[in-house]
Amino acid sequence: MRIFRFAIVFATVLTLFICGCRKPERPEGMPDLTPCVVSVTFGGEKIEGVGIQLHSQDTATNEWVSGGRTDINGKAILKTGVYFDGVVPGNYIISFQKFAEPELSPDGMLLQSKPLIPKKYLPDQSKETITVTKEQKEYVFELERLK
Repeated sequence: MRIFRFAIVFATVLTLFICGCRKPERPEGMPDLTPCVVSVTFGGEKIEGVGIQLHSQDTATNEWVSGGRTDINGKAILKTGVYFDGVVPGNYIISFQKFAEPELSPDGMLLQSKPLIPKKYLPDQSKETITVTKEQKEYVFELERLK
């Protein structure tokens, strides 16, 4: 029985490795990217699991969306097009989001997750900006606590 389980796990891992773990080729027309790390604190404390998105303020010259998620140290290494390290230099609206784990109602229905940071930082509402340059590699944002 143990050998059978091992064979299934091995076959699954091998299939994923062969079929789905390759990084796609860089898209044609993607500009040069510069490394970009965003550190997030919340009420003075590092916060893990914050989703970060950058949307260009000049979509005529930069249509690429970048983003990442903070690690245990409150830092996110941003990627463009999900796979490619770095960000196209330029001016962006930056948004942040983090939600509580979803809960089940007594009848088993999935309840809407509650935001753990103010709604003013969400993608459709954020007014926060960031200018990414080739010279600066790290940016720090202090988010306000919910009131």
